[in-house]
Amino acid sequence: MGFNPFEQIGSAAADAGKFLQDRGNDIAKVASEGANAVAKGAAEGVDAVAKAASEGAEAAAKAATSGANQVAEAAAKGADAAVKIAGAGAGQFGNAVVDAGNKMANVLQENVAPALQQGVSDAAEAASHLASSAKKSIFSPLLKEEIEAESFVLPKMINVIDASEKRTVDLEFGAIGWQSKEGKIKVLHVYEDALDIVPCDFYPSASSKSGLVFYVDQLNPHRYIDLSKYFDIIADEKKAELLDIAYRLGAKHCHLECREEKRSIVSGKAAGKRTAKFQIDGVPVKVANQGEAEAEFEKYGTAVTLFSQEYSGSNDPQYPELHWYEHDPKILQLIEARCDRANELKRYSAEISDTQSVTFDLNVAVGIDMAIKKMGLASNFSFEGQTRQEKRRKLTFVVEF
Repeated sequence: MGFNPFEQIGSAAADAGKFLQDRGNDIAKVASEGANAVAKGAAEGVDAVAKAASEGAEAAAKAATSGANQVAEAAAKGADAAVKIAGAGAGQFGNAVVDAGNKMANVLQENVAPALQQGVSDAAEAASHLASSAKKSIFSPLLKEEIEAESFVLPKMINVIDASEKRTVDLEFGAIGWQSKEGKIKVLHVYEDALDIVPCDFYPSASSKSGLVFYVDQLNPHRYIDLSKYFDIIADEKKAELLDIAYRLGAKHCHLECREEKRSIVSGKAAGKRTAKFQIDGVPVKVANQGEAEAEFEKYGTAVTLFSQEYSGSNDPQYPELHWYEHDPKILQLIEARCDRANELKRYSAEISDTQSVTFDLNVAVGIDMAIKKMGLASNFSFEGQTRQEKRRKLTFVVEF
């Protein structure tokens, strides 16, 4: 069989097509391996994710460059082969063969190479998008648009970060902070230069809030109180509320006393016919062999006056606005008795238990302590301890009309 230039052209085109398909498969494989590396890095840790994402994107970029260069080289070789074939057969088949060779060269240069380059670009973009998604999933950067959305729910704890300590990932995405789960409490970590965007009031006001942790007010969800001053602020507000109650009811005098239940560890036991002797809060106690103890001792310590106030008095009592003592039965009884004109009240003394107006539920206090510990913050007191101490207090509120 004689020389057939068309067969040679077809063979060259088939070889070029197979080469392009192989390069496309190689690029897809590299992009897939980059994606797998990112996913694997997400499971192994934050540092590994960043490294894997970078390596995956770099590998895709290298593949893209290599693939594009090889495509261009293949196109040139195919075009050259086509021209040579056309030249070799020109004497036998004339201008038709030359035209066929020129058309093949144009197809390779104008259609195939740009198409493969677009595929390479798409693969690199996909790898970059995957790396970006992995960073967002792990670092949870919070954007301004997210916190301004109506669907955004502000966590109960807010940790204010110095603006000079921004994480690299937050700078990359233009984030104002991030969210995390510390134990059972969700925390918003926000940079100080973005506090104006956070939809709440921080109390008390301060020129700088960097390094402070705030927790939502139990009575006002739009106010966040400095955790280091939380108990003191609420204690002052409770006293102010009791003073206002006395004033609105037309009192001439009122005072508030506080006594704290004594803590003690009891030790000692009776065996056989012996009698064990030990002390509880300094009081001698005798326990007979029957296990019965006889002793008299005070359960509470010495009373401390928290406030004492004098007024001119009024015979026109008004219902006060209640917050912390809205459900306290003793306070409600005082208000009803004073507002009952049929039997005018002259003096009222009631023991108020802080269990009715506790600042924190014990479980919440434990959760706050755990969150503070997980964030690596230092504290010279525990919220659990403060809450337990609050529960041991008894308040005696005396009002005279």
